[in-house]
Parts: sequence; structure tokens; C-alpha cells
Amino acid sequence: MKRTLCTLAVATALTLAAPATQAHHAFGAEFDPNRPILIKGPVVKIEWTNPHAWFHVEHTNEDGTKTVWMMEAGTPNTLLRRGIHRNSVPVGTEVVIDGYQSKDLSKRGNGRNMTFANGQSLFMGSSGTGAPRDGADPTEPPRPQQGESDGE
Repeated sequence: MKRTLCTLAVATALTLAAPATQAHHAFGAEFDPNRPILIKGPVVKIEWTNPHAWFHVEHTNEDGTKTVWMMEAGTPNTLLRRGIHRNSVPVGTEVVIDGYQSKDLSKRGNGRNMTFANGQSLFMGSSGTGAPRDGADPTEPPRPQQGESDGE
């Protein structure tokens, strides 16, 4: 009986953990490195959640209409190490976020840099498989000079 209860408890724990594990993805699975975007406007909502934080920004389109974009950032722990914490970007803060649009062309993107009105810029992007080597990630090795091999 104890063995059955123990097995049931482990199976339940694994089942409950599965959605969080499946929700995490590589950059290349969801975002298009060939679709750079620049989103400007006030932050209207922040989701400080795992596996990625999301900054919702109200962008004014060329025709004057407004669209709220969901811009994915790194994990909350990674953002903390980069100087972004839960209260460092209050709702209403004007930001410029450059990044890459989702492959499904929805109003979602992976933010790389967040720039504030005072010119301060923070790297907010998630890195890893499929993320562009665009020089925005301060932890990425420098690009090789022309004629040099990058070892890949």
C-alpha cells in the first residue's frame, strides 16, 4: 500500500510539473530572427512569470491606431541579474524595445534591448538555441572578424 501511494505521489508530481516544462521553448521555435521589430510606447502590463517575463507595450502605429504588443524577456532570475526587477519598470514607463516578431505574425515578440527615455538600455532578451547573434547579449562571445572562424 505504501509503495502504491508513493508511486501515485511521484506520478502526480511529474504530471503537475509537465505543463511548465513543455511551456519553455528555444528562441528559434517561436520567433523569427529575420523579422526585426521596434516597439515604442508605455508599458501597460508586466507578467513576472516563469519561464519568461512578458512586457506589454502600447505601440502607436503609423496610422495613429494603438496596438498592445507582448514582448518576451528572459526568465525573472536572469532579468534580476541584468538589473531589471519587479518594480524597476513601473506601468506607464515609456520604453523602446527592439527585438524579433513571432513566427505566427501575432503582436508578440522577443525583446532584445529595452531603452528608457534617459537613454539607459538593458538587455532583456532570452538567449540560447536559435537566438540571433546580434551583439545585444552581453554574455555572447564577440563576433569573429571577417576571415576568422567562429568555431561553429
